[in-house]
Amino acid sequence: MDSPTKDIAVGRIHEFIVPEEDFHTFAISHPDHLKLYASPLADQETHHLGHSHHEDSHSHSNSDHGVPVLENPDPDVPVLKRAHEASTIQLFFDLFFVANLTTFTSLHEVHNWDDLTSYLGYFAIIWFTWLQNTLFDVRFSNDSAFERMCKLLQFGVMTGFAITGPGYNTHWETHQDAQNSIQAFQALSLILMASRLVLTFQYGVAFLLLRNYKKSHLPMAAHMAVLFTSAMLFLGMSFAFTRTSSQRVLVGWYIIVACEALAISMISGQVSFLSFRATVIVERLGLLTLIVLGEGIIGMCEAINKIGSDNVYSSDIIGTIICSVGILYFMWMLYFDQISPDRMGTIREHFWVILHFPFHVCVILVVEGLSRLAIWRKLTEITARLQFSFVTLSARLDATDLADQIEETLNRQLNNFTSFQGSDIMAPDFSPYYQQIEDAAGNRTLIEENLNRTFSGALTWVCNNLKVKIEEPEDLTNEIAYLDKIYASFSTVFVYFFTFAGAFLVLLAILFLLGKRRKLRGELLAVCVRAICGVVISCLAIMAVPSVAAKEGSAYNAYMFSAWMLPTVLVIYLLVIVVDNLLIRYVHSVVRWRAHLHRKAVEA
Repeated sequence: MDSPTKDIAVGRIHEFIVPEEDFHTFAISHPDHLKLYASPLADQETHHLGHSHHEDSHSHSNSDHGVPVLENPDPDVPVLKRAHEASTIQLFFDLFFVANLTTFTSLHEVHNWDDLTSYLGYFAIIWFTWLQNTLFDVRFSNDSAFERMCKLLQFGVMTGFAITGPGYNTHWETHQDAQNSIQAFQALSLILMASRLVLTFQYGVAFLLLRNYKKSHLPMAAHMAVLFTSAMLFLGMSFAFTRTSSQRVLVGWYIIVACEALAISMISGQVSFLSFRATVIVERLGLLTLIVLGEGIIGMCEAINKIGSDNVYSSDIIGTIICSVGILYFMWMLYFDQISPDRMGTIREHFWVILHFPFHVCVILVVEGLSRLAIWRKLTEITARLQFSFVTLSARLDATDLADQIEETLNRQLNNFTSFQGSDIMAPDFSPYYQQIEDAAGNRTLIEENLNRTFSGALTWVCNNLKVKIEEPEDLTNEIAYLDKIYASFSTVFVYFFTFAGAFLVLLAILFLLGKRRKLRGELLAVCVRAICGVVISCLAIMAVPSVAAKEGSAYNAYMFSAWMLPTVLVIYLLVIVVDNLLIRYVHSVVRWRAHLHRKAVEA
């Protein structure tokens, strides 16, 4: 084919792909294509590594992308682009976080202190991994094929967390449990190593793109050194897990993730172009807070489904559900009403970011406690009804009538679960106990023993339907021993719920102090109110101290079995919100009054 003919054929092909009417539209506003690399610099975007970046860096704006930039007159300091909002791929990454958290929570409900330590340990691992990814994204991430590939690898890391989550258990009952947990820890240590190596590589590429700016060399190299050191430590720890040393190695994990976060934050705080200022870190942490609260909503809905499994909603249960919803709503208000990104200082913002870990721990345990205490309220109602029926019937009936009435009472209670939603847990067979009660006519001791066995068996079945994990006592004839097992489990919930519900307000006060410069006296007073109310709530947990709770007629026992636990927190949170708004209103009125006086003085 000669050249003119070839040109005509190529031209027709091009015209077919891009018709004349599309050519003009494309020339005016053409769609962006995915680049191999995208520079984080504000002055230009490059496709390849090694492209020169020496441009005038006084005042830049990327009009094509609407991205604000930081001004910097020093030619040796890079000027980075700053996004207006989180990108969709960053939000997609957050979905992996919430999926991990939801899955782990469903598999590892907190029933005792061992469960609590395991839960907090896993939460720390995924939270600090999320933080390290976010700190890179808000400063350097720009859409490109390279960034998408790295993000895909981080998706794999989060998937690895989900795979190892079921085996994450820091306390073992059998040798097989220990083996499963050690294998999960070893795999998770390698996954943590992989996540840090990917981040090291990402910072390395950013280092090459910024290499012509001399003052970027040391801080970027320090970022890479911190993450690479962490990766190597995680690699070494993967070989250190044994049945006797696992607890110490896990503590090492937590120290590493905390120290690397502090190190990255401190390095970033000393270098202007690496600071979190003018990034979307506030938005990302706000979204993560919503995710953690969303986990609480999921847990609350599951708890409502459990306590409604017998289709019996008393006024106390309805009140508990309303209080749970109210507390979640007030937690949202208390956090998001206080955020003022424009009033944050550069250094304070770094501490503000790190303090979100204990803050999110408080949120996750408060919302977990809400669902557990809602179930506790249901369980106390059922227990009270059964006890009342057993005591009343045994006091006024002979052995034959007693067995018949107990059978009728239990069938009515247990049928409530099976008739409404159905139960996949087979109801126990109490017929031998009924027969022994009939045969024990005149023997009060034997009758009471069989009544206790019946009561314990019925309560076990109810707990299983409510998904309450309680170890059966060795002696089922001891009714008190079984009740003590349930009581001890929910005493743990009582302690951590009130402790962290109060710590939530205290940390809010600290975040308020760090998040606002030039605070007015009215705002300082609001901080004091939050801190004092938080301490008051946390002090309620002292009632569960064994030396206090064991006293006969103690306030703890009365409070634990009352319907006032959740309303207490709800009322105090509401009080803080009301005081906040009244103080803001008062400060505004004072400002207007003083402005009015100033105008009158000027006019005079």
